Amino acid sequence: MNVLLFISSLKEEELHNRQLPLGIGYLASYVEKHSNNVKVRITADPKEVFRQRPDLLGISSVSQCFNAALELGRQVKRKLGIPIILGGYHITSLPHRLDPCFDVGVIGEGERPFLSLVRHLQANGALVPEELKQIPGLCYHGKNGSVERTATAKPITPIDELPYPKRNISPGARNIFVFSSRGCIYRCKFCASSRHWRAFRPHSARYFVRELKYLQEKYRASSIHLLDDLFFADRKRLRDIVTMMYRENLCGRFRFDSFISSNLASRETLLMARQMGFTSIKFGGETGSDRLLKEIKGPHASVAHHQRCIDLCRELGLDVRASFILGSPGETEEDLDLTYSFLKKNKGVLKIHGFYLTMPIPGTPYWDLAMQKGLVSEDMDWSRLNIDYLKKDSFDLEKAIYLNEDKVSRATLRHYFETFRKEFEFFQG
Repeated sequence: MNVLLFISSLKEEELHNRQLPLGIGYLASYVEKHSNNVKVRITADPKEVFRQRPDLLGISSVSQCFNAALELGRQVKRKLGIPIILGGYHITSLPHRLDPCFDVGVIGEGERPFLSLVRHLQANGALVPEELKQIPGLCYHGKNGSVERTATAKPITPIDELPYPKRNISPGARNIFVFSSRGCIYRCKFCASSRHWRAFRPHSARYFVRELKYLQEKYRASSIHLLDDLFFADRKRLRDIVTMMYRENLCGRFRFDSFISSNLASRETLLMARQMGFTSIKFGGETGSDRLLKEIKGPHASVAHHQRCIDLCRELGLDVRASFILGSPGETEEDLDLTYSFLKKNKGVLKIHGFYLTMPIPGTPYWDLAMQKGLVSEDMDWSRLNIDYLKKDSFDLEKAIYLNEDKVSRATLRHYFETFRKEFEFFQG
């Protein structure tokens, strides 16, 4: 049985010379490990689907890329007529909107449900709706055009059970993507991660260090980009990682890069990061207004934590970067001025890693708010959710979904965007 997994992407030029997201790599390795006579390949090139003509196509997509996923799904169903399974954040958030071109949707963590579907197809030669209802974690088309949901799938625990993901690393690549955990303990209003993964589950220190050794031996890796929401959440695990890396003579062998939640940025944590090989740290700054920050991220967040993170990084010789969002619901001009003052105070030390307009992503409280306001719909043009101010060719504030027009006009917000762009240093790379 030949299975092809496709990751929906934003632009064709981004398909080449880069690593694909790891979620689909875990899916591929898990299915190959736990099934017989199944070959799983991964691609982000739509043309490959028609060249390979697989027995089963799996498509993974976030909402921002769903236009491309939908277009490919309809073409494949029309031309090849093969079963198509949809997974990822988008269908997890909107399972009742499963398009007819997709036979089944996988809700949340995909390894176990997708493996069950592969085994089901091997046994039956086709998808049998009466039997699909026995597989947790799915949505599928029932009678009379309705979309049916099965029971919620249990999260994989411990996630050390997972094999290393299948990676598409080109020869000579050195900056390798790694997940050392799944999920997040926080529930930021703009983020769907905690709702998708349901529980925060880290790999053990032993698993993580063994994977580092594997990447060094297989790919001669020297730079590791950690994709975790919360790599630094467990200080004891971090301490064990450093100890094991010293024992295996790995400290100093890699250059690490990762986000940190600024409230976790203690001196001890950042010193251990340096021992591992971190040369830079980045955090989600979002805003310089303490009131708004707590509204967006919760009571654990504060501008004082942001400042402490910046000051400690400067003291310890770590490059420090942060991403920011403008246009969050409830943001006032006073809040925007506080963001300006925060950036001004840290000019020359803090680099801006990303500069975004707050977007209502399905599965988040901001999506629910935008639905109430009539700003979005479940059959909208999903590319409108892909907004990064630094990408000048795709940023159009006039056409953007703006959640805060009752507090700050678009003209005023544009003024702040332009002011920040002209006055502050942006990190490129």
